[in-house]
Formats: sequence, C-alpha cells, structure tokens
Amino acid sequence: MASSLFFLALGSAILFVGSEWLINAAKAIARKLRFSDFVIGLTVVAIGTSFPELVVGIISALGGYSEFVMGNVLGSNVANIGLALGLPALFYSIKFQVNHIRDVIAYNILACVYLYFISLDHMISLEDSLGLLLIFSVFIFGRIFRASIDTEPSNGTQVSGNIFPSLVRLLAGGMCLYWGSELFINNGAVPLMKESGFSERAIGMTVVAIGTSLPEVFVTMVALSKKEVGISLGNIIGSNILNIVFVLGIVGLINPIAFSNINFELFYGLILVFLLLPLSLFFGGLNRSSGIFLLLLYTIFLYLQFS
Repeated sequence: MASSLFFLALGSAILFVGSEWLINAAKAIARKLRFSDFVIGLTVVAIGTSFPELVVGIISALGGYSEFVMGNVLGSNVANIGLALGLPALFYSIKFQVNHIRDVIAYNILACVYLYFISLDHMISLEDSLGLLLIFSVFIFGRIFRASIDTEPSNGTQVSGNIFPSLVRLLAGGMCLYWGSELFINNGAVPLMKESGFSERAIGMTVVAIGTSLPEVFVTMVALSKKEVGISLGNIIGSNILNIVFVLGIVGLINPIAFSNINFELFYGLILVFLLLPLSLFFGGLNRSSGIFLLLLYTIFLYLQFS
C-alpha cells in the first residue's frame, strides 16, 4: 500500500514537470511558426498527452488485454472532459466561443460515429485501423492547413530563432509525461486497485483512464495559470479525437482489438463534448458552477462503472 502511494505521488510530480516543459515548448513553436495556441493544442500538445494512452494500449494489446485497451481510451475521453476540464474550471474561468470549437467537435462526432459502426462486430481489425488513421491524417493536416490560411501577415515582423531547443523541450516534456504515467499506472494505481478484485474493464475505464488523463489535467492547469486558454482547450478536445483515431488506429495495426459492448461509454463521452456547445453559447465558456456540474457527471460515470 505504502509503495503504491509513493509511486502515485512520484508519477504526479513527473507529470507536472513534463507539463511545464510541454507548454513552454508549444508556446515557443506557436510563436515561431505563427500558428495559434489553439492549433498547437489540438495537434502537437494533444499528440504528446495522448502518448500514455498509446503506450498503455500497445502493452495491453500485446499482453492480450483488449478490454483494457478500449476501457483506457473511452474512459480517458470521459475523464478529459469531466475531470481535466471540470477540475480546472473550479479555479480558473475558461472563456471560449462556439466558433472556436465547432469544427473540432465535428471531427469528434466523425471519430465516434466511425468507431460505433466498426465496433458492431466487437472487433477493430487491420482495415478498421487504417480507416481510423485516415481520419487522423485528415484531422492533423486539416488543422495545419487551416492555420496557414488563418495566419495574419506579420507586417514586417520577422519570425527568427532556432526552433531546435523548443523541439528538444517538447520531446523531453513528452518523455516525462510517459514516464510519469508509467509510474502512476503500473507501479501505483493498478497494484492498488487489483487488491480490490475489480474487473479488467472497470480498472481500465476508471483508474488507468484517470492515470493516462493526468497529462491533460496538468497541461490544462498549467496552461490556464499562464492564461493560455487556446492550448488548454485545444489539448482536451484534440486528445479526445486522437485517443480514438490515433491510439486505437496504431494499436489495431499492431494487434486486433476484441472487446464487449462499448455503446454507453462511447456516447457518454460524446454527450460531455456536446455540453461544451451550450456552455460556450450561453455562458461564454466554463466557470465554477459548470466545473462542479462536469465533475458530478464524471462521478456518476465512475459509480456506474463500479456498480
């Protein structure tokens, strides 16, 4: 028990350091490439914070724990909205408009609908994985192309400086997120939970999902403390898309994924994403009240998994 708690704390500390490096590197890259913080959050940072889900998914698939793979991905998507946005909203006001998230929510819907149809046979095959990676490619290149169109002229201001140090910090931050997540999950949370005798699916949907969502939580908290709403929001929504099309796409290429019915978890996560639309339309984003509401919905999700 004591060793598990120690690794939980150590993993959390490494996640915080990695989040700091990732945010600083992302800001530098955004400034030098003249992409918006939101686009960087949707792409570079979202991919970085999705690596824990990817690594856990690959290890689980190779070990024959397919339910673990799907539980981790869909549980993380619910945690990203309910926890990674709900918790920071208790401390920071997260302001955004409908037009900021409309397009990426459409991508989220596309990813979820595609996953629903390929999951009807309770299997993600090689062909299904190629389709997921196709959506991933369209999403990433579409975001970059859209950013290049939306970039305003520099009015004579030259973007200079070596981008290599920022890339090194980005890589170091991503590695810290991976190591921190490994310590948190494999040495802390999973041993602690296995003593209780809960199922593989319940562990994947809850403890492991929370563990692999901690990078999103820390990145969001750090970004909001620096008033980088674009990176924080882009990271959360982007991670939800990438968890499906990137993580499941790569894992499915390595090993087919067999699983039981996922309709409830899939659409529960999608409903939480949809909630961002009325919150942005009527309240201009998230505040403490909406943060409490999101955390309540996440608590209900956890209860239903264990019940």
